[in-house]
Amino acid sequence: MSQMWNLWHGCHKKSEGCQHCYVYRRDAEFEKDSNVVHKTASFNLPVRRDRQGQWKVSPGTLMWTCFTSDFFIEEGDAWREDAWLMIQRRSDLHFYIVTKRPERIASCLPEDWGDGYENVTICCTMENQRRTDERLPIFRELPIRHKAIICEPLLERIDFRGCLGLWVE
Repeated sequence: MSQMWNLWHGCHKKSEGCQHCYVYRRDAEFEKDSNVVHKTASFNLPVRRDRQGQWKVSPGTLMWTCFTSDFFIEEGDAWREDAWLMIQRRSDLHFYIVTKRPERIASCLPEDWGDGYENVTICCTMENQRRTDERLPIFRELPIRHKAIICEPLLERIDFRGCLGLWVE
């Protein structure tokens, strides 16, 4: 089972892969400004309980995290500590976080992170050779237990130059 968890909404186009961003396209249909980053009503979704006191999100659920923004965007700094506390509290869920901002990850990790939480996968987007050459060395050295790479949108052929290995899932 999987579920979307969009803690905040809105983003700033960062690279070529953002040119046709679905968030901007969808927001435009409702005349919303995608550059305005705001906390959402579902911010505390993982820790909500039903009337019987049971978790609304069932244990074992894969949480696709922050897919209408970037978890590591600067505006999220105000709310990220609370987000990490919820992620830590719900160690029975798995949180999958995708970012185009690996340069911000280290400064945004919680104090007790160590080499990462067992229930968190952080995935870095690399859409072309330029962004791969820029982001891969940064991402590779980060203390993240579960790392993944996604080439989306794939804008051109990418050569990872032999840099992939057991460090990435």
